Amino acid sequence: MKVKKLDHVIIATEDLQNAIELWDRNVGLKPDTSLDHPLGAGFKAARLPIGDAFLELVQPEQPEGRFYEQVKERGEGLFSISVEVDDLDEAVAYLRGKDIKVSEPEASIWPGARLARINHEYTHGVSIQLIERR
Repeated sequence: MKVKKLDHVIIATEDLQNAIELWDRNVGLKPDTSLDHPLGAGFKAARLPIGDAFLELVQPEQPEGRFYEQVKERGEGLFSISVEVDDLDEAVAYLRGKDIKVSEPEASIWPGARLARINHEYTHGVSIQLIERR
């Protein structure tokens, strides 16, 4: 499995517009794009570039789904870390070969990318996504 780089960090928020304003005011980060209900999901997101990586701010808009559950249970904050891999299918097979629970690869909300999620039981409680960009 070849890990290429940190791709992005996902932060759950109750108020996307407020979070965008906070990141701009405090550290000068501005969104380069926003998505409203990507892939039919019950959330909206904004991407704030930092070099060749980015912060992804996500606000749940429906009382269901993984973002809603996190904000409800733990409040706002770090949701997951996304690392880019060279070959997603190879990475998933490699991890499963070590008896690590990994989700099936699926389309990312960001165009030209696929992802799989490593179960947080195997990552000291930190949710980690593997992402492949084409």
